Amino acid sequence: MSVSRVDESRVFNKSVESVWETIKPLNFKFWSAVSKVEVEGDPNAVGSVRKVTFKDGAVQKYRVLELSDLERFITYEVFESSPPTAYLSAFHTIRVKKVTHDNSSYVEWSSEFSSGTDTVSVVEDSRFKKREAFNDLASKLKA
Repeated sequence: MSVSRVDESRVFNKSVESVWETIKPLNFKFWSAVSKVEVEGDPNAVGSVRKVTFKDGAVQKYRVLELSDLERFITYEVFESSPPTAYLSAFHTIRVKKVTHDNSSYVEWSSEFSSGTDTVSVVEDSRFKKREAFNDLASKLKA
């Protein structure tokens, strides 16, 4: 099975602590495409689930696979989607690092998708959505 990878990154002029505090809950409150997120289980625990409802009506369930306050990253998988996705599986990692030069934050959002029917459109859609989410995160952090 082949895997397609998408990486997007951005620097935010906020402390690594404040950016991580916004990312870590995996509730996407900063992202305008998301209408609501329901958490199942301890929100700070590996294995917890997020039911993410998007404004376009799509609903996806994410399971947290890794979470590190020390390294400031969270990894999750999409294990359910309505409507169904064009890929068999997806793993995402959001990582926040300190930029020591000016105490800003570097955020990287990586995704790996198993091969499906239309890999090119999946990759481009993921890239677009990450950029949109980063723009919304930048607006949220300025407020």
